[in-house]
Order: sequence, then C-alpha cells, then structure tokens
Amino acid sequence: MKKILTLFMILSLALTMSACSTASHRALDKLPADYSYEDAIADGSVTFKNGDVTNGESIWQEFLDTVDSGKNATVRLAYYYTIEDPSRYAPELYEEVKDDYPMLFIKDLTFDGSEYVTESYEDGKLITNTYKYLMKYEGAPRSETALYYSYLYYVLVNDNTLTWDEIERGMLSSQFGAYIPHDLVYSDLEYKSGLTISPMPAE
Repeated sequence: MKKILTLFMILSLALTMSACSTASHRALDKLPADYSYEDAIADGSVTFKNGDVTNGESIWQEFLDTVDSGKNATVRLAYYYTIEDPSRYAPELYEEVKDDYPMLFIKDLTFDGSEYVTESYEDGKLITNTYKYLMKYEGAPRSETALYYSYLYYVLVNDNTLTWDEIERGMLSSQFGAYIPHDLVYSDLEYKSGLTISPMPAE
C-alpha cells in the first residue's frame, strides 16, 4: 500500500511540474537566419505586429501570474514590423526604408525573483539589460490623430513612481538627459473604426 501511495505522489508531482512548465525555446543565438513571424508563433512566443499584440496573450498572463507569485519566469517576445500602407510615408522616405522591411526582433524577458532581465541580439552582439520593475499603464493616446483610442502597456523601468506621460515626454524631448531608460515589452491597442492588425494563424 505504501509503495502504491508513494508512486501516486510521484506521478502527481510530475504532472504538476509539467503543468507549470513553460514552452522551451531554442537559444537566441541558435535561431536560423530565416526565422520568421510564423515560426515565432509556432514556437509559443508572445508576438506583436507593428506594435500591437497578435498572439500569446495567455502566455503573457501566465508569465505575469508566475511573477506575481514571486517565482522565476521567462517569456519570449517577438516584434514584427511591416510597411502596410506606403501612402502614409513621404515617397523619398519610403524608397529609403522599404528594403529594410519586414523586420523581426526576438527578445527573452526573465524574472529571477527580484529583478527583470532582457536579452536580445543586435548585429550579432548579445544585448542585456536589467530593470527593477514591470509597470502596467493604461490610457488614451495624447495625439488625436492616433489610429487607436486606448492602450495597455507593460513597461520595464527602474523607478516605480514614473507615469507613462513622463516616459513619453522624455522620448519626445530634444533636451539632453530628458530620456528615461525603459523598455516597452508588451502593448495591446484598441483601434478606431474597427481597425485591427490580424493575427497570423499558427500552423
């Protein structure tokens, strides 16, 4: 009877650990040169297209829940950018940048129990940044010409008293030293007049 009970406990523990584990990913430096937006979705990344989340909202929520419990957690983020409407660019600018798109950036975000670490590669070089806080910001855009009427942002910062308006003003300011170090890692936008960025279905 004791052997059966012990076996049951081991199986239960194994199932629990399996349920709590996150999808495994290839190391950032092992991703192939032709790694695509569709690949990122298939691999279980949280994906964004032109600044708006398209897939993986439940994965992100699982990451947040794990962080809230104080446990270590890692999530992979994939940012995909395209030129969807050439008419929104000056012709000279469009000709200059069109060959650079589409772009795909992959980033790993890790919470080690006390702080947040991001890792990504730029021009073959590993870029690592550390932040103390992951802040949630919600609101309406400052510009009336914005294509969306509300935003939900998660932003890495080192000062938890900052507002999004302060961060945004720092980005737009031409004054030296006005920029506030931060990393906008998650964005969910509500578009005007039914405008949306369609998610790419996973194969």
